Amino acid sequence: MGREISTDGGAASRRLPRDAVVTIAALLLVFAAFDDITTDNATSFPLEYTTLVAVAVWLLFIAVRLMRHGHGLLGGISLVALASAVWGQRAVGPGVVWGQPAAGFKPEYVAVMAAYGWFCALSLAMLWRAWRERSRRVRQSG
Repeated sequence: MGREISTDGGAASRRLPRDAVVTIAALLLVFAAFDDITTDNATSFPLEYTTLVAVAVWLLFIAVRLMRHGHGLLGGISLVALASAVWGQRAVGPGVVWGQPAAGFKPEYVAVMAAYGWFCALSLAMLWRAWRERSRRVRQSG
């Protein structure tokens, strides 16, 4: 006995836009957390790092859900993006501001920004697909 994956189209059509909106909100929280970490003068950032961990868990959930629902490539890319962001986060700290020569260039910055860009694009793609599926259902019922 395990959990059954719902094949109900209605449940899936409600889940996709919800997941996309929650992911966009989570990415805004990530942006705010990194902004605080890099520009604030505080010595510790417990709230910001807790936020980053919570968002990482959400993104892991999204990646696994994509893989379980037949989108293995998107889920796999999401896992790689998330792993690279977790790896790259170690280089981001107070005083690290993009474009300042003192910060220098590190591959970790590219990893974090690429992962952020990936999840932004994935969220928009999920919204677009939800809108497209809704439009198709409206046309079929009307």
